[in-house]
Amino acid sequence: MWSEDNVKLLFFIVFLNTSRRFAHTTWPVYRGMNISGDIMLGALFPIHERSNRSHECGRLQEEGLQQLEALLFTIKKINENPKLLPGVKLGVVALDSCDSTTYALEQSLDFIKGFIARTNSHEQQFMCQDGSVPEFGDGSFDRVVGIIGGQSSSVSIQLANILRLFKVPQVSYQSTSPTLSNKEKYSYFFRTVPSDVNQAHAILKLLKKYRWTYVSIVYSNTDYGNKGYEKLQDLAPTYNICFSNPQSINVDHFNDYDYDTVIRNLRQKTNARVVVVFADKRTTRNLMTAATRLGITKRFVWIGSDGWSGRNSVVENNEEVLEGAITISPLVRSLSGFDQYFTSLTPENNKENPWFVEFWEEYFQCQYQALQDTKWSYKYHHWCSRNEKISQDNGYTQTPALHFVRDAVYAFAHALNDLHKDECGGKVGLCESMRRIEGAVLKRYLQYVRFTDENGKTFSFLPSGDAPPRYSVINFHNRSDGYKWTNVGHYIPLTFLRPEVGEKGEVSLELRENELRFKQGEPEFPRSFCSEPCRPGQRKLQGEGDTCCWLCTDCGEYQYLKNEYICIDCPWGTLPSASKAYCLPIPEEFLNFTNPWAIGTMGFAGLGILATIFTSLVFWANGDTPIIKAAGRELSYLLLFGIFLSYCMTFVIVTKPTPLSCGLTRFFLGFCYTLCYASIVTKTNRIARIFNQRSHRPCQKPRYTSPRSQLVITAILVSVEVVITIIWLLYDQPTVSYIYPTRRENILICNGSDKVSYLVGLIYPFILIGFCTIYAFKTRKCPDGFNEARYLTFTNYTTCVIWLAFLPLFVLSTSTTIRAVTLSFLFSLSGSVQLACLFAPKVYIALLRPEKNTKENVMSPHNKSASHGQSSSCGQLAPTLLINGGYATGNISGFYNNKLSMENALPVQVTSSHLVATMPNLILSSQEDTQKISVTSSPTATSCGDNNNSIIIQNKTL
Repeated sequence: MWSEDNVKLLFFIVFLNTSRRFAHTTWPVYRGMNISGDIMLGALFPIHERSNRSHECGRLQEEGLQQLEALLFTIKKINENPKLLPGVKLGVVALDSCDSTTYALEQSLDFIKGFIARTNSHEQQFMCQDGSVPEFGDGSFDRVVGIIGGQSSSVSIQLANILRLFKVPQVSYQSTSPTLSNKEKYSYFFRTVPSDVNQAHAILKLLKKYRWTYVSIVYSNTDYGNKGYEKLQDLAPTYNICFSNPQSINVDHFNDYDYDTVIRNLRQKTNARVVVVFADKRTTRNLMTAATRLGITKRFVWIGSDGWSGRNSVVENNEEVLEGAITISPLVRSLSGFDQYFTSLTPENNKENPWFVEFWEEYFQCQYQALQDTKWSYKYHHWCSRNEKISQDNGYTQTPALHFVRDAVYAFAHALNDLHKDECGGKVGLCESMRRIEGAVLKRYLQYVRFTDENGKTFSFLPSGDAPPRYSVINFHNRSDGYKWTNVGHYIPLTFLRPEVGEKGEVSLELRENELRFKQGEPEFPRSFCSEPCRPGQRKLQGEGDTCCWLCTDCGEYQYLKNEYICIDCPWGTLPSASKAYCLPIPEEFLNFTNPWAIGTMGFAGLGILATIFTSLVFWANGDTPIIKAAGRELSYLLLFGIFLSYCMTFVIVTKPTPLSCGLTRFFLGFCYTLCYASIVTKTNRIARIFNQRSHRPCQKPRYTSPRSQLVITAILVSVEVVITIIWLLYDQPTVSYIYPTRRENILICNGSDKVSYLVGLIYPFILIGFCTIYAFKTRKCPDGFNEARYLTFTNYTTCVIWLAFLPLFVLSTSTTIRAVTLSFLFSLSGSVQLACLFAPKVYIALLRPEKNTKENVMSPHNKSASHGQSSSCGQLAPTLLINGGYATGNISGFYNNKLSMENALPVQVTSSHLVATMPNLILSSQEDTQKISVTSSPTATSCGDNNNSIIIQNKTL
């Protein structure tokens, strides 16, 4: 690996040989300008145009000369300012780059030789034969501490690659390539203009503002053009801009035919009326000349980059083609005082600028006697006059962006001034520590330099070494005084206009649209598009080979636009918005209290609730009557509570589904039926056991027949359902979900309510109904007060019919409304059947037929013609006491709770203990008259105790 010193030595040898080879070059005659000073700045300006011939330059261009004079004008102002670098004179060594990368690199060798000589003067690695330290030229190059330039990005990139090896800071006044923002590669490069990244945004915002969506683009095949094109292509989708038909121009090899081909290619795109040209001024001028040659004068709106913005050399002889052009340029401000300074210059008073006489000849198209013939002056046939003056009347205009040259000089001056304050401590003149200024030290001061620019704003470099994004928008149009470049707007940060918005304000494009013009006879700018924008809800179908053109097709009814080109289906439960830009959730539907079906079911349930309450009140008011006692009051109240819950479930079912309401529905779905039928099973089982005991074990008291026992048995039966339901709820916790019968419906339901598994809770009640039916059959021949076989059987059959009718409707229906209504009516109808069959007859007797609410009627056998030998759950027509004309044996004592009257029974010898044991609900009530009743036993009756014992029931009657 070579050391840095070896690299510099190699440069020294190569550069000496190169200088000898250039000695044969005859044009231009003058290659540099030297103004001495204590501290020297180097500069590169495109004084001449680029030539196609190697190592030669083209014609002198006024733009480069004005930039050089702006440098000299600024240095004079700095040297005259006693507060800026006091006692220190700035000098400059300026070279001509000829707007050529190759030529500029060759010219910069002089700077390199000076840097090597300066390094050697301190390290003394090379000595002359006489022992002296070698110098390059007169030693001016040895004192150069920084370089101003170049103008084009390609020149600046080549120069920056060399200068960083020698750690020499460089400040460009017009190079805008994004490549130069790479501080790792170009750590010593700064610029007073913004990067093309910002320029690309400005161009795209301009295109978007005028809705120019289909645009052609031409760019030079240089770093400047390629980087600009790449950045435009990268950002274009963000602005919905499409660049079609890109044309690349090889600046070194294109001839007139090639430029004509580019124009013909642009003309083929009939809808693309706008062309962006991202190229340098020479390339753009050749392109516009080709358009003039082909007669394409009113076809295009040209959008230009800063490489040729505001350049008169581009529009010269191409005014009709370029009329209406809009270009982006770093913020244009006139350099204050420069017009007066420049118009006062003459060849006699401007001896410092060796190229000024040549400019004088070009400007006035004359020959200057003191100057030898140039390559172009022979065309001028008269001598220049000493009375001629540069003025606006004879065509002078200040070249745009001269203030950037001024800013570059002031950046070095203020950095050196800050260094002078630190090193010299306010001492006037150049102190010893500043005799040799290290590039790394000066670079650090440049990074933090701050000064007031030509606009009166504080200037400082960004961390990337770039200037803040500040651009002018310039329009070239025909005015009453001729074709002019006119500033019509700007693209700058809002903080530049309104500091109060903060340090990081948005960059804004502002145009004075009333000043913008296209053509003299066509002031309005044409449209530039390939296809009309698609209507809302339509997607683009791109044509083959051209991504900028498309056909518009409608998205499906239930689709939305994912992007401009793709329609996708909205998820279930959503519908596309009117613009098809996104999907909107469908309002959820559920059976609520305002639905007619819900109103009907709630009305029916409400009547059932009132009927249940009414029945309960009747039972409570007539609780001591035989008919109510025979029904079993405790279990009847439990049964009524179950019926009440069945009616109440309607209001839970029709409410909005929530995890709570869903859980309650699933729990009470089986619980209500279980509570009802557990009560009925317990009651019928008790009656069957009592009367079965009479026929088989008349002397043994039945077990678990007390009211408390009945409630416990019912609770045990109900607890089975409770356990099953709780396990089910824990395994499959209640939640809500959505179903979508159609794409336009979004129905909120209890999760699983649309499945058969939702009816798991009804399995156990079905089993109870089966037992109910069995016991109803077994007690069919018991006394009327105890015999509910017909009613229970009818209730069970009716319930089964209801379930068989409604459950398939619930399972097979796809309508959640029908499901909910079915479930509600299932509860209500089942409760109504039980209320009508089991309670309505008793309520009827208690209220309307009180004459039947007697012991005799309650105890009358269901089938009086039944033979004594028939077998049933009630035995052989269970023996009864013949009272008030009948017979009884045994000593009867005790009270029966249900006030049962038993008559027409077979005579039987009974004891009081036997009666109490077998008929605990029989109550003997007091009567004033004393009767002597004889009880005898039938031959077929079972006898308990002494048959000869006769008992006298005194003061007692049923």
